[in-house]
Amino acid sequence: MVNALRPDDNDLVKADYSDLLNKILKVLGSEQTKNPFRLASDRKQLVMDIDSIATQVAALSVHNPLGGSANYARSATVNFSPGFFDNFPDQVDQIRTRLQELLESVLLELPDNRSIDQFVSNLVTSLTDFQGKTPKLDFTYPFGNYPGLRKQRLSVNKTADHSRDLLKFHKIAITVLNSAEFNSQLRNGLINYINLEFAGVSESDREELYDIVDDLENNPQSDFYRLKHIADTETLGQLKKQAQIHYLEIIKEAINTSTSPGNAKAAIYLEDLIRRLKLINHYINDINNADGHYLVNYAGASLNYRDVFSRADAFNRLPIIPIIEGLLGESTDEEWGELQFIFGLKLKLDGKVHAHGSKQVFEYSLNLINPDSQEHQELLKDVSRREAFAKKVLTIVFLYYFVFASNDPSDPDYTPESDLGYDPITAFDKKVLPTLRESDDSTKSDRSTKQDLFRRILRGFEKYEVQSKIDQLKDCLTNTLKYKSRLPRGKNNIHISVKKGILENDISNIQTRQTLFKEVLGGNPKNVLKYLSIREPNVGGDSVCSLEANIRISDIRYCAEDEQQSFSMEYDDITGIKALPILLIPRDNRATDIYKKYFKQHKLVLFPYKIDKNNPLDSQGAFVYRFTFALLAYICLRLLLQEQKRLFIPILRLHLSNKEDEAPIEKFLLSLCMVLSHLLNQEHRSNTQGIDIRDLSSYKIPNVMTSLYSVLPKTFRFNNSLYYPQLDKLAIIVVSSRESDGKWNSRHKRSNLMGEVVGVIRRNDGAVRLQLLTTFSGNYDHQRLFQEPTVVIDQVTKLYDKNGYKHFIYVAKAPYTSTLHMTQSQDDDGLFFMSKDVIRALKGEHKDIKIYPMFFDKYYVVKLKKIGASSLYIQDTEQLTTLVEDESKQSVVFFNLFNGIEVPGEQRNYNGVISYATLLNIYKGILDDQDIRNGLMYDTPLKQDIVQYLSLFHFWRYQKAREISFKLDPYENLIGDYSVGALSLFNHIKGNGKFNCLAFLTEVRNILNRSS
Repeated sequence: MVNALRPDDNDLVKADYSDLLNKILKVLGSEQTKNPFRLASDRKQLVMDIDSIATQVAALSVHNPLGGSANYARSATVNFSPGFFDNFPDQVDQIRTRLQELLESVLLELPDNRSIDQFVSNLVTSLTDFQGKTPKLDFTYPFGNYPGLRKQRLSVNKTADHSRDLLKFHKIAITVLNSAEFNSQLRNGLINYINLEFAGVSESDREELYDIVDDLENNPQSDFYRLKHIADTETLGQLKKQAQIHYLEIIKEAINTSTSPGNAKAAIYLEDLIRRLKLINHYINDINNADGHYLVNYAGASLNYRDVFSRADAFNRLPIIPIIEGLLGESTDEEWGELQFIFGLKLKLDGKVHAHGSKQVFEYSLNLINPDSQEHQELLKDVSRREAFAKKVLTIVFLYYFVFASNDPSDPDYTPESDLGYDPITAFDKKVLPTLRESDDSTKSDRSTKQDLFRRILRGFEKYEVQSKIDQLKDCLTNTLKYKSRLPRGKNNIHISVKKGILENDISNIQTRQTLFKEVLGGNPKNVLKYLSIREPNVGGDSVCSLEANIRISDIRYCAEDEQQSFSMEYDDITGIKALPILLIPRDNRATDIYKKYFKQHKLVLFPYKIDKNNPLDSQGAFVYRFTFALLAYICLRLLLQEQKRLFIPILRLHLSNKEDEAPIEKFLLSLCMVLSHLLNQEHRSNTQGIDIRDLSSYKIPNVMTSLYSVLPKTFRFNNSLYYPQLDKLAIIVVSSRESDGKWNSRHKRSNLMGEVVGVIRRNDGAVRLQLLTTFSGNYDHQRLFQEPTVVIDQVTKLYDKNGYKHFIYVAKAPYTSTLHMTQSQDDDGLFFMSKDVIRALKGEHKDIKIYPMFFDKYYVVKLKKIGASSLYIQDTEQLTTLVEDESKQSVVFFNLFNGIEVPGEQRNYNGVISYATLLNIYKGILDDQDIRNGLMYDTPLKQDIVQYLSLFHFWRYQKAREISFKLDPYENLIGDYSVGALSLFNHIKGNGKFNCLAFLTEVRNILNRSS
């Protein structure tokens, strides 16, 4: 079933690429245009010079596809205008036909007048021709056997004996106790407020006020429910900020100040950090300050500090700060209104910012606010990035001044303790805020006053020896993390209160507006946060109502069990696999030398590209260039592959840069190749990998080739028959999505759904084979995405009907949890890809299908000693059994995987752990909860098989040539910052909004499929 998007009456920006497609056709049809296809290397290679065509099109004047609405688009890709929607298929067919004509004209040079299909059949190579003893850059690879793989079981150490501890994990549980009573508490609070505040008014006026309370409670659109919604959506974020401070307080208790003067001094620095974080909260929520007090601007961009620092991640730019990462469990007891959220904790310790020259966080941040730095000046010149950068500068200036401004350490009377008396609020309001509040400075000459302020702040940080303080605190905390003793038990009881200040005290205003709440409630929810307070119980009596909560931090230890499993991994027989290698090569003498040495004698498809300063990616033509290159590259590959049965298509990119100095064209080609590989995997097998040819170190080529071939099928064999699985087939379906069309301040949205299917099959001899079965993508209105994603439903139906699969692991990233679910409707379960509607649709009418819904997430542990095995797993069945007896709706972790590989020379304070959680008591009437418990929770043979297959999936995805171990994140190609969805986004013309390349080419694919 093909999902077809049609124009509708949504308010999204309409896209019309008619003029751009016509310009592409014009260039392709021009007699002055050189044929992009040519044969090379004794006609063994096909060169497709798409770069030249894209460069020519980019030089033309092209209408903006978004027209006059461009500024309103957050993203715009496949929400086509009605006229373009009708003409689009014809234009794609015309481009395809013209490319076919050009390719066929080149093939006339061949003596036997071959068709495209015959030519490609002669161009493909048996994969056995690339088999060799050692990996080489020319696609040579051993496709060997990896014996001696093993994984070891860990368990939770609940004893006081820490000698066996291998891993330390700090966990935080945030519990809200009486959320079901919010309505009644708020109503009672309003009634009490009326009785106290308006005791002197007439009885009839007071009765009118009571009636207004009744009306507010009975109207779901009223201020009553607006306040409830704000409390619902903002409270958890505020609790996370409170938890960061609480964790630092517990860490401070654990520091052994008697062991060294350095520790004693670092403990003072930590105490001061805690104090200043509390002062930021106090300053931002000071009810005596109007919102305008916090409004600042720089380089034409303005922001409100109250807004920015009310957010849950307000402190995260600091060099040393706890980071709350990994949703490890969530439960809802609807009867008692008790909600619990469990997260992982780690300390950010002024680490390196690898994407930015490996500067440490503090140094990197100071470089951003330094008006004399190259990065600062370049980002201010970039119109498309200036506003976001200026806001980042303003944010860093506030946060770093509040935390690091101090007394002069060169003063004779200075001691570290004296900083505990420093008042950053008074200093900021007097020395910094007035300058930042000065009138908008959109011109360069107007910025000098603020830039002089930034320079003074930087000189002050150097004078105050801030970096030295950070280094001392970092060393102390790093050592504290490795203590064998447990953290002090920490439970912080708090109240989340709504302050009376949010209520009107003028009865005439209340009667006129028919609400007891101030007008602020109808504006930006962030402006209401000053009326929400998180405080100790019984502190102050100025609240209308409150929710009880607690924050509990636990120190969990894992130790090794005797149970170990040994097995081997090998590539499947490659005899029958045909390959069509693709090489992307820059026009550069160094690349030419590499080509002549490694590739000239091989059958290949070549994409040459320019990397010089005249490349249009450095100009306003960037969007046109990318669009043209992506469209033509995909259609050309489809022309070559249209008659071919399943091929393996390795796409190797030769680069002259890396992530730290990435050229725009090479960054684009990485992204495009990811998109092309995903689309090609729907019918063939494809993967892409790049290599910086400026340094061909001995370890690089084996890793590159291992990664390139990692998509091929592999078989696992167990050394002990006790571990032979019983489950004959299991399909792993992974899903993700990325916005394709969105408009600022609009609820409408369209998204591209993408995913993959991996098949796991047990052979008769007990061996297990894993292979990528297919990938998929489809475009949907956002709401339908989480109700009836037909492209996923079709995969399940096909696997069941044609391939006999009945057991399905269905995996998605754990959703970002930011609400207490107090205002959630029965139909909106907040589970996105795991919604009841989606699971119901996947299950369909197939009663014998077993679906195991899983969220995955990552948390971090400290390694306390060297570990023998590099692959470890954690199954605490006893703990799980206790959990599943609970009838509340919950997300429960059932399996953890840990990669213990040590990177020589790299200091790592933490190692990542992937956790898998499933959902209980959610799908009544859709899935049998007992199936989920038997398959994922209880200690059954079925569970052992499923977690075994999950473990092998992590091994199958490993991409390094040596020390084969779990791939910690086997989903990074689909989910995360470097996934195909993230990389497929690039800027529209003039930088307005994002274009989703995968979403667009998905529509092109649908047209080409219909044509063929």
